[in-house]
Amino acid sequence: MAAVEGRGCYHGAGRPGRQRLPPWTQLRYRAGMSSPLRRLAVWLTLAALCCATLPAPPARAAIMSKAEERKIGKKVLGQVRHSSVVLDDPYLEAYLKAIGDTFSKAMGASEFAMEFYVVADPSINAFAVPGGYIFVTSSTILNSSDESELAGVIAHEMGHVEGRHIAYRAEKAGRVNVATAAAVLAGIFLGNPELAVAATSFALAGAQAKLLQYSRFDEEDADRRAVRALQASGYDAWGMVRFMETLRKTTPTPDGIPAYLFTHPLPANRTAYLSASLRDAPQAAPGAEQLEGLWRAQARVLVGDPRPWGMGLFQERVRAHATSPAAHLGLALLLRKQGQFEEAVAELQQAERLAPGDPEAFHELAATRLRQGRVGEGLALLEALRRDNAAGPAVLRDLGWAYLETERGAEALAVYDQLRETNARWQELPYYRGLALGKAGRAGEGYAELGRYHADKGQRDLARRQFTAALKLLADGPEKDAVRAELEALDLGPEDTDARPQGAPREFAPAL
Repeated sequence: MAAVEGRGCYHGAGRPGRQRLPPWTQLRYRAGMSSPLRRLAVWLTLAALCCATLPAPPARAAIMSKAEERKIGKKVLGQVRHSSVVLDDPYLEAYLKAIGDTFSKAMGASEFAMEFYVVADPSINAFAVPGGYIFVTSSTILNSSDESELAGVIAHEMGHVEGRHIAYRAEKAGRVNVATAAAVLAGIFLGNPELAVAATSFALAGAQAKLLQYSRFDEEDADRRAVRALQASGYDAWGMVRFMETLRKTTPTPDGIPAYLFTHPLPANRTAYLSASLRDAPQAAPGAEQLEGLWRAQARVLVGDPRPWGMGLFQERVRAHATSPAAHLGLALLLRKQGQFEEAVAELQQAERLAPGDPEAFHELAATRLRQGRVGEGLALLEALRRDNAAGPAVLRDLGWAYLETERGAEALAVYDQLRETNARWQELPYYRGLALGKAGRAGEGYAELGRYHADKGQRDLARRQFTAALKLLADGPEKDAVRAELEALDLGPEDTDARPQGAPREFAPAL
C-alpha cells in the first residue's frame, strides 16, 4: 500500500512520485466536516463505499417487485431534488452514463436502466437506491485522480443495484410502504438523521430498521461485481483502493454516532480487503483519454458547484499540459462563468486546434457567443452542429433558446419537441416549450404548458394564473376541458408571490 499512500486528488494525475492532498482540499474538509450532523451524514451515506471480508452471500429471492423498486427510486430522486442542488449538465450526465454503460455490458443483462445524478455536496459520497438511480456527489468527482477511481465508485454502486440489495433488506424487514422506504433512503443520503431516525423509530419498528443499511454481505457482493466489471472493461481495479485511501484521509473519526446507525466498516478495512483481493492484479497508469474525460467532468462540476481553487487548478493544468484539449476547455468554462468571455473564446479556440472537429468545444464556443449577446453568430454555429448530426441535448437546449430570442417560435417548438422525445430529464423543458408555443401563435396551449410547469413546481398561484389565461384563449374541446380540470384540482394554498420560476436557468432568461 505504500505505492498509493499520499496520492494527490488532482495534481497527482499525470505526475510521477507520491503526492500529498492539496492544501485547499485538506482545509475544505476540516471545515466542511466539523459539525456532528455532517459527520453523521458522511458515515451514514458511505453505505456504498465500505466492505469487510465475509463469505459470499447465499442466493436470495426478493419480495419487492422491480416496479416497486422503481417507485422508491423515483421518490428518492424527488426528495433529493427538493432538498439539494442536482447539477443539470447533459455532458456530465453523458460522461457518467458512458462509464455505467461499459459496466452494464460487463455485468451482463442489466436489471434496470441506470440513471446517474450529481449532487452538489462537500462530502465524498455515492449512493445507489432501488430502480437504477445512482447519486454521486460533486466532491467524489473532484477528488478522483483518474477515471479508474471514479469508475470504481460507479461500478460498486451498480453492483448494489444489480444485486437488488435494498429489495433483500426489505425482505428481512417485512414489506415496507414505498413512501416510507423512500423517506428513509433519502434521509440517509441527504444527511438528515431526523428524517431517517423518525422513519425507523415510528414506521419501521424492530427488525425493519435493517432497511437503513447495506449488510456486509451486500458490500462484499457489490465489490465482487465491481472488480469483475472493472477488469472486464479494461479499467485499473486498483483505482478502488486509491480512492478509498483518499476517503480515509479526508474523513474524520466517526465519534458520537449512535451504534445502531453506524453499521458499515471503516474505509481502512475496505482498503485492506481490496488490496488482498487484488494482490496479483497489476496497476496500470491511466491513459490520456481517461484523464481528458475526467478533467472535462471536473470542470463542469466546478461550474455548477464552484470551489475557490477551481480556476487555479485549471490554469495550472493548462501550464503543465499545454496539449490537453480538456485543460483548455475546462479553463474556458470557468473563465466564462466569471464573465471573461474573450479569454474563454481564446481557450476554446485552442481546444479546437488541439482536437479538430470536437463538437463539445465547438458547442461551447457557440454558447459563449450567446452569452455575449452575439445571438446571430452563436445561432449559426449551433445550426452547423445540427446539420452535422452533432446536436446532442446540450446543443438543442441552446438552439431552442436562440430561436426564441430571434422570434422563431415554430422552429424553437420543433427543437423542444425533439428534446421531449429524447431528454425527458430536463425539468425546465415545459417552461421553454410553453414560451415556444406562445411565440408560434399557440398562446392558449402555451399558457396551459406553463400552468403545468408551475403546478409541478408547487407554485400554485402562478399555475392558477396561467391556467386561467389558457381557458380564455383555448377553443372548446378536450384540451380546454383538461385545463379546466387541472385548475379545479389545484390545491390552492397561500398565494405564491415569487414570479420567477424556480430552477429556470439563470444565464438565459427569455422574456414571456
